[in-house]
Amino acid sequence: MAAKHSKNVNEWVKQLSDDDMPVFSGTVSSVTDAVNSERTSASDVARIVLKDASLTTRLLKVSNSFHFNPTKQQINTVSRAVMVIGFDQVRALTLSMVLVDNLGKGQNRQKLVEEMGMAFHAATQAQELAVKVKAKNPEDIFVATLLSRLGQMAFWAFADESADALQAALDSGVTETDAESEILGFPLISLTRGLSKSWSLGELLDDYVNGRSTDTRTTFINYGNALAGAAAQGWDSDETETVIREMAETLNIKTADLKDMAFANARKAKEVTKLYGSYEASREIPQPYLPLIDDDDIEHDESELVAGDRAAEPEQESTEPAPIFPEADNDYLMSVMEEIATTVQDKASLGIVLEMVLEGVYRGVGTDRAMFAILNPERTHLSCKYVLGDAEDTLTTALKIDIRKQENVFHQIISTKKARLISGDPKNLGGTLSRDTLSLLGTPPYIVMPAIVRNKVIGVFMADRNASGRDISQQDFLAFQQFCQQANMGLTFLAMQG
Repeated sequence: MAAKHSKNVNEWVKQLSDDDMPVFSGTVSSVTDAVNSERTSASDVARIVLKDASLTTRLLKVSNSFHFNPTKQQINTVSRAVMVIGFDQVRALTLSMVLVDNLGKGQNRQKLVEEMGMAFHAATQAQELAVKVKAKNPEDIFVATLLSRLGQMAFWAFADESADALQAALDSGVTETDAESEILGFPLISLTRGLSKSWSLGELLDDYVNGRSTDTRTTFINYGNALAGAAAQGWDSDETETVIREMAETLNIKTADLKDMAFANARKAKEVTKLYGSYEASREIPQPYLPLIDDDDIEHDESELVAGDRAAEPEQESTEPAPIFPEADNDYLMSVMEEIATTVQDKASLGIVLEMVLEGVYRGVGTDRAMFAILNPERTHLSCKYVLGDAEDTLTTALKIDIRKQENVFHQIISTKKARLISGDPKNLGGTLSRDTLSLLGTPPYIVMPAIVRNKVIGVFMADRNASGRDISQQDFLAFQQFCQQANMGLTFLAMQG
């Protein structure tokens, strides 16, 4: 069997990074950096997710599902999701959904969904085993296991003419590693290794793909992959029985108990994979017993028979190009008000509440940008503390507004403790703005509301539609003002709690 490879590993990594999966590589890096940073906040993760309207909607839907939120606490903002289900779980959800999106339009469809089904099954088995034995950070184990066959998934999604040759070799009975090495010139785990290094996918995955055992949690990745691979041969196969027996002995769990657990995990993996947005992959996860057919399953099966697989997959609807900037949504605004009240009762940090306010303004009022600028102790300057939306990185590092002059618009807003719609007409501006401020914020209109705690201004909430050029109506301003007034009441209550 002659080698037919046309690209080496480095060329594949470059192609995937630059052409095929740039969104995934960028998102995984941003989310990982945010979660691992010692200075991270809910808004750091929220702003990454909020850049994609479809991803935001799906993440919140999944965060409210029983699998991830059994307490049934209503979650309306990404900031609240981080608080309720944790940074690590939000990271796992985000990366899983982005992975599904990036591979969703790949080629070699059947082989790709088989790989994705295997990956999600293995990841669920590994995570639940980690939870069972109380290993640390089981969500990290889920992500690392999910990505442990990223090379295989990426290859089948974006393969060149070598895909047919590799499939033929596999069909002839050649082992996976031998076939990959012969046809491609390298085993696909080498591609996973290259992507892990290039995209900084984490130390746990790096340890696993490089065969290091410095982190004992790589054992769970091995278990998950072994169990998912064996189950693909049948739950009653000798291979599956052997894997379960060996795992039970190693983990000091009764074989019957571990088998029941593995069965339950397979069912969970199927449902969770649907939640992540891939019905195709969920059907590739072997079930130990024929599941009961419910109305939801019947509905999907019928639609697939009529219109084909892709019509039955809700992710195809959710991944349609969405507007870059959110539209006003009063119902959402009301739900966030209720959520803030609940969060305040839970004695959350001031930062979490401020971040939720910004998310409410951004998505509820429908702005291009929402920010909170804090007053310095001397009350002479406003500095940007949190931003969601357009140009957040620039504003958090560079925006500093001098408010010492009485004619300054922000000085007047803080002094009067009243909200203002700052006009885009220089004649009706109602005060002055420095060139530096205008350079960073862009030209008005802006909507601004003082953030007041115990009758003292601590900063300002501000929003605009500068990037999209959309108008800000009096109705938009009123909604913003009323929402921020409720937020100020929550902030005051939180401060009084100590």
